[in-house]
Amino acid sequence: MGRPRIQPSAVRPAQSSSVGRSSASAASTERLEDVSRLLRARSFWVEGETPAAQRVRSNLALGPAQLDPAAAVWISGGKVPPGRLGISLDDAAALLGPHSFGFLNNVDGIAPLAAPMAERPRLGRVALVVPRRDALPELPPLLEQRLLGVSWLISVGDGDPAEVLRFLAHDPATTGLLLALGKGARPQSLLDCLGGKPAVVLLPPQHRDLALLRAVARRALTRVTASFEEWLAHGALLDAGFGPASPGRTVARRNVAKPARTSVLVFGAGADLVQRELATLRMAPPLRVDADDALAVEQALGRAAEQSELLILCGARQQLLQLRPPRPAVLLDSSERDRLRALLQAVHVVTTPTGQHAQVVLHAVRERLESVLGDLPPPLYVAGEMVSRELLSDHDVKRLLHCYGATVTRQAPVSTTTSALRVVSKLGTPVWVLPGLPPGDDVTKVASAESKEGVLCETQAEVKRQTSLLLGQHEYVLLREVVPRGVSLRIRTTSERGLGPTLRVLPLVPGGDEQAEAALLPLFADDAQAVAQACVGLDGEPAAIESLATLLGQIAACVVEQQLEGDLVVRLAAEPVVIHAAGVLRRER
Repeated sequence: MGRPRIQPSAVRPAQSSSVGRSSASAASTERLEDVSRLLRARSFWVEGETPAAQRVRSNLALGPAQLDPAAAVWISGGKVPPGRLGISLDDAAALLGPHSFGFLNNVDGIAPLAAPMAERPRLGRVALVVPRRDALPELPPLLEQRLLGVSWLISVGDGDPAEVLRFLAHDPATTGLLLALGKGARPQSLLDCLGGKPAVVLLPPQHRDLALLRAVARRALTRVTASFEEWLAHGALLDAGFGPASPGRTVARRNVAKPARTSVLVFGAGADLVQRELATLRMAPPLRVDADDALAVEQALGRAAEQSELLILCGARQQLLQLRPPRPAVLLDSSERDRLRALLQAVHVVTTPTGQHAQVVLHAVRERLESVLGDLPPPLYVAGEMVSRELLSDHDVKRLLHCYGATVTRQAPVSTTTSALRVVSKLGTPVWVLPGLPPGDDVTKVASAESKEGVLCETQAEVKRQTSLLLGQHEYVLLREVVPRGVSLRIRTTSERGLGPTLRVLPLVPGGDEQAEAALLPLFADDAQAVAQACVGLDGEPAAIESLATLLGQIAACVVEQQLEGDLVVRLAAEPVVIHAAGVLRRER
């Protein structure tokens, strides 16, 4: 009698009740309305006599806001009274906070801000959402110094920035976002609120899951950086209207519009320094302009505006402030080398074509897949109930992956020395002779157990002898080809609450957890490229990056369609290959 086959099926998204959805939506809407009322407020009450509270009063006095004990918005170092909208300057819970330093409504000139602000930054189109004050440099004076135009500066402290981001997504004065993440950032909520407007995310130095934050940001088409200077540089481009592509736009590598051109003009001294920085990125040399010749300045600006979409103007601050460029422009001092380098790098990033933001679609070889599924044992029943999670062997997981085109080690299970010699004649020597271990769900344990009992055999005689010895202890023996040495990666599928299935990738080296990457499933092409590049390295060969991205897509397609929880070790040799595998098959009841 033939064994029943498991039919391949796609993953079905978890269904939630309509009651739960409407309740969550109502709660989110109510909170968003509260955040909007707080940020649009013109009347505040500041509680306490701490230095932070006194600084808030001082900044409020510079604008049209009023202090009123009956105000709906309270700014406090303690608990906010019931029924009031609060900003917590200390460790209490509030709409902004704990440890918020308030906000700046630069459109209306209202600044309930517990930070030094000699004068307000220039009005612009970029909103900054940041954590607590000690996580970043003093932003108000820095923004004024950099001439970066902003619409809002909002500190969420250690809180979740999700509702503030939703508010800014509907704010007509804001066209771009600079988001600095803190300890309160949650990948699950960020996925729902990013993507409405072009944004750049500054990652925190430490977080419980940096890899997942990067994965969520990529899925929302949001640029990610760990460099403060690069973050501000992208903000300057956003303020100039020269930001990332609009969310939802698909950019294919072989079918992209001509990159937007940039002209760099240097007024006065400093042209040699600027030229060296441009040369490192293979950009055109700067145009030198005599700052004292008004006609030459006007003509240079006009010519540059005809040729370019963005002008980068370098010179002395007072000279730059007098210019009236006909195109969007970024102004900076020629001597600010780090800032210039970050700005040019940001321009390079924005104008470089990216991978296609579309789901990786791969189909298994149907006949091969049916054969593999048909060879699996029938479902296991315990007390009349089918076991929904079945452990698969290394060999079965690899066979499933191979159906989707993934490169796996050439290997075969044998139960006699005769069949072992037949297999080794095809694999060649040297060859690994490994014990037939019971299935497991942790690939590191499987690999460790294989290394303890496995033997590398150089001749057929050794293969015969070791196979005979291992068959005395195990039901079968596995013969596997020898893979060249190289960097190894652990790739596993996990289920993240609020996000669903996720692919986790980390190097199998000391400290590899700190270099971990993640991607949401189903996998997108640009996600696969980004993860592959992070694993191979920025200086890695394009072919190596492409081959690893392809393998990630094949693995993702298999685990999603077959409802497989995979745990794999991949060797980055001449071609990435799966060398160890463990997995759990989720059977439908």
